[in-house]
Amino acid sequence: MLLFAAFLGAGLLWSQESAPQILFIAENQVGKVWANTSLSRQRTDEAYLPMVVAVQNMAQSPITLDRSSFSLVDLDGIVYFMPTVQQFRQYYGKSLIDERMVSFGGIPWEGWRWNRRLETTNFFPSMQARRGNTTVDKVSLRQRHAMVDLLYFERPRNLSLGRPFLLEIRPIKGWEEPIRLRIVLS
Repeated sequence: MLLFAAFLGAGLLWSQESAPQILFIAENQVGKVWANTSLSRQRTDEAYLPMVVAVQNMAQSPITLDRSSFSLVDLDGIVYFMPTVQQFRQYYGKSLIDERMVSFGGIPWEGWRWNRRLETTNFFPSMQARRGNTTVDKVSLRQRHAMVDLLYFERPRNLSLGRPFLLEIRPIKGWEEPIRLRIVLS
């Protein structure tokens, strides 16, 4: 069976309904959030759930994001945060494989990079020098600037294919309300 993918704006659309959705997008007047879950679907049994997340600030005032700005919320209202780098390294052994398999498909990061609007983050630094081993887990985004990174979250207890959960982005400085993105792994 052949699947044809077409990019329309920032969204990824599949030509067949049976194909799983891997790109989720939410936006409002102050910002836009993308989540590529192609890797998440393969790691549902792990201690930490990987997800490529991008955030673009559209507000006139800058926003500041740090590790506490990102969380998953399950249907029971339980909040799951990103682990510390030490916890991640101790309890997750697939980060090098993840780096090779990760997909930024559907996220317009090349345009941000080209226009010098892509800000550097490195929430989960690699031990390999090619990506860098310095943690950069606080970023300020001016208007129309963005960040994109492979993030890891504590695995929600009731995580299963077809069961929705929310990705919540709540800057420590900036937006009055968070952006919540509904995600369903299929």
